[in-house]
Amino acid sequence: MKTTKQINTCTIERKFPEWAKVDRVINGAPIYNMNIFDNIMSFNQDNLDGEAFDYFGTKITYGELPALREAYARGLKLAGVKEGDVVTLCMPVSVENLMMLFAVNLVKAISNNVNFLFLKNDFALYTKDKGSDVIVTLDAFLPYFVDHLEDNGIKKVIVMSLDDMLPEDKKGMFLDTSEMPEKMQEVFNIEQIVECLKNLDKIKGVEFIRLEELRQAGEASDIPLDLGPTDLDRDISYFYTSGTTNKPKCVVYKEYSLNAYVEMHAGLDTQNFVGERNFQCIPLTHMTGERVCAIMPLARGGTLVPRPIYNKYTFARDVSETECNCVVATASFYLMSVRQGVISPDALACLRRPASGGEAVNINSVRKIDKWLRDNGCNVRYSLGGGASEEGGATLVTYFMDEETKTNETGMPLEPFVHVKLVDDNGEPVEECGVLANLHATSPAAADRYLNNPEATAERWYYDEDGVKWGVTGDIAMRNENGSYTIMGRASDSYVDENGKRVYLFMIESSLDENDPINEWEISAFKNGKGGYDVVGQIILDPRQAEPDAELVEYICDKYKLDAVKFYKEFEIGEITAKRDYILLTHDYEGYYAPYDSKHLMLVNYSENGDDVRIVVKKKDVEIEINEKVNKEEQ
Repeated sequence: MKTTKQINTCTIERKFPEWAKVDRVINGAPIYNMNIFDNIMSFNQDNLDGEAFDYFGTKITYGELPALREAYARGLKLAGVKEGDVVTLCMPVSVENLMMLFAVNLVKAISNNVNFLFLKNDFALYTKDKGSDVIVTLDAFLPYFVDHLEDNGIKKVIVMSLDDMLPEDKKGMFLDTSEMPEKMQEVFNIEQIVECLKNLDKIKGVEFIRLEELRQAGEASDIPLDLGPTDLDRDISYFYTSGTTNKPKCVVYKEYSLNAYVEMHAGLDTQNFVGERNFQCIPLTHMTGERVCAIMPLARGGTLVPRPIYNKYTFARDVSETECNCVVATASFYLMSVRQGVISPDALACLRRPASGGEAVNINSVRKIDKWLRDNGCNVRYSLGGGASEEGGATLVTYFMDEETKTNETGMPLEPFVHVKLVDDNGEPVEECGVLANLHATSPAAADRYLNNPEATAERWYYDEDGVKWGVTGDIAMRNENGSYTIMGRASDSYVDENGKRVYLFMIESSLDENDPINEWEISAFKNGKGGYDVVGQIILDPRQAEPDAELVEYICDKYKLDAVKFYKEFEIGEITAKRDYILLTHDYEGYYAPYDSKHLMLVNYSENGDDVRIVVKKKDVEIEINEKVNKEEQ
């Protein structure tokens, strides 16, 4: 076996199964009749002794992947999983999660990729309503939905432990929860987990299987598997929209979608190299976690370094200690690291692709992140990217942008396969640069539909006169002079003022002056008692530059035309999205300060229906609070 080390991935010579052929072409991308695992392996036939995974020292090579996938697949068949079944995967970032995706695909079942909090909050919607009676999950997640299993037709629950794949000397490492975020400490409460596992035999009609035992049974089995061509039009996976609207929709992908995502990158010089180490922290329950952070690195011959605990507080140190070359994480992780400061002058010297996506980042924040990267020894700049789950991956990328001049542009479409356009509210094209408009995109990797929701499907996608399928992303963007696009925010991040004009709140956010003492902020609009809206700033200050006082309230409100402000120590991260929790912020109504006159401020409490309470307070008597957390009392 030969390993191709440190060669540019655009020069990889692919080697296909003898039965492989191009089945169709979508948007110029050739789609082979292979499943995604066979597609990945076509890039790695000269890299079979290269490491595909490094899980805290447990290393799995590309040459070992086929047998591992087949063991899990045979185990699933022994457990009764059949073609067309829906298997719910509720798992953390792990070797097992990705291999189960491959195994479910191999037995021609459908993976239903669900965050454990979805199951906690509405179990039937995400299992019974999807026709799923098999769940693969983590033992620590089980207590959150174990009481719903019996009443919702679940027949089998396959349970993994984070210890299963660990080296012997690392087993038990997750018992120490001291550095985990508070919410993760609650999840990994060992007493809670043990108590749940002890009582599983009391649940009637449900068979519990250890995932490790299922794999071992599969290894010992010779049950036949279909290792040949696949049906590209078969439904293979259900994912869910990000949840920032609190009403995630079920997105259905067919087999060709994943293959298209890989094929439109094949041969591109993205300055990636075989053997790169990829820090893997975004859960595979997100399309970004599956495609951008797992599938593409493997198709480039990289090494995945899974980290199951999504921890913004240790993010920078973890990337440094694992000596990873590439990482994709939410912007909030980078901004938390900026506030933590420099680790060491060469802490991130190995990092060649620090990136994020999925949320707009203003120029001020990008500059802070770039400086933090530079101060820690990273000699490349922060990269953004963007693309809705429904388009099947990043539609705007920064691979080919000028490293010296880029700022917070989201990127360029991956032409000739991906195209984007801007249209006004009447559907007319907008060609001018610097003009806000609705972003539409077409991608060969796009999803097929929303499950059992033809109305939402018809609103989300349409075909033009040439038969090209376009997606209505819901994003507001503008074209830049260099041909790139900047996604400014969601169309819904707005309100209509008293003159009937739509006001986009993200335009205020993007105007932040880098010289002002603000680390992060969010702008929200609350109904007021006059029948209109108050525009408020929710602010994390830079404590090295300022503390909250009456003069600062007046300064910020006057400069940015805000009605009131509130200060936070940090923003909470959404339990499901791992992004800033916009839902909490847009419902955090109490504790705002507003200018009143030369000697007074107003303390303002808003409400959902527009009723507000305004109390005039003397400046000299006011001690403005920095809130530890978003107020959840009214949620």
